Amino acid sequence: MHNRLLLALSVATAATWSSTAGAQAETRSFRFEPRAFGFSFDDDQNRAVIGITTSTGSARDTLGVLVSSVTAGGPAEKAGIEEGNRIASINGVNLKLASADVEDWDMSSVMSHRLTRELGKAKPGDEVELRIYSSGQTRSVKVKTVASDSLYRVSRRARDDRDSRAALGVSLGSSGSKRDTLGVLVMWADDNGPAVKAGIEEGNRIAAINNVDLRVSREDAGDEFVSSAKVQRLQRELEKLKPGDEVELRVYGEERTRTVKVKTVALSSLSQGRSRMFIGDVFAAPRIAPMPPMPPLVTRMRINRISM
Repeated sequence: MHNRLLLALSVATAATWSSTAGAQAETRSFRFEPRAFGFSFDDDQNRAVIGITTSTGSARDTLGVLVSSVTAGGPAEKAGIEEGNRIASINGVNLKLASADVEDWDMSSVMSHRLTRELGKAKPGDEVELRIYSSGQTRSVKVKTVASDSLYRVSRRARDDRDSRAALGVSLGSSGSKRDTLGVLVMWADDNGPAVKAGIEEGNRIAAINNVDLRVSREDAGDEFVSSAKVQRLQRELEKLKPGDEVELRVYGEERTRTVKVKTVALSSLSQGRSRMFIGDVFAAPRIAPMPPMPPLVTRMRINRISM
């Protein structure tokens, strides 16, 4: 239960950390060891990025580094990369973990660092070639990088205005349950929010938003990182909308799936929108101002999440 709470709380901060301009690592406390290491870039604001956050620490890292979030409007999104995809290589450099290293936490981190290092060789505007694994298939994708400061400065502006942020009035959880194959769990719903008015309640699962699948695949069932990525995917779809826009949700509840249309509202208009923190960040989790670039410190843990 303790580990699940840590994971759920981290979902609420993941989007904020992914907005930082630094090659910054987000870590969650599972197990500490005495040694640590760090890395940084000399000119962080002008480094090349593609607008993703990655995670490692799963047995599925043999398929590549997990894309846990994608920055709206960034190069990765424009290239069709989505949360839950895995990056198997960059410019021919392998990012897949060897089967023998699955339980080696250090080696899991090495693959994300290798991706960061290869991006560090590029200048903004350079093109990188990625091998992307998704839905049982691997494809090649070419992505044109941009300057970190230009991408995340725009992202921060878009996130700070609650009057212009569309919301459903729900709080979502990500515990890594095998039931996540049914969709993202609704943990809490505002009685006066649009979701409740549309018949959505706690315990329901959102299987899709505007035909974007939010279900964890059977192969990834029980993978906490992929579950978290699906929450981020839902949030990114909401960030494309304006208050008053209508969304179509596929909602699972009472052993059946139904289609529900919900008219979004401004985040600031919700009854608890200004003061209360909720797990999941889709309802009204207050966003902390993005941190300035800083050299990251990656403690040797099971989980390593890096924005790039």
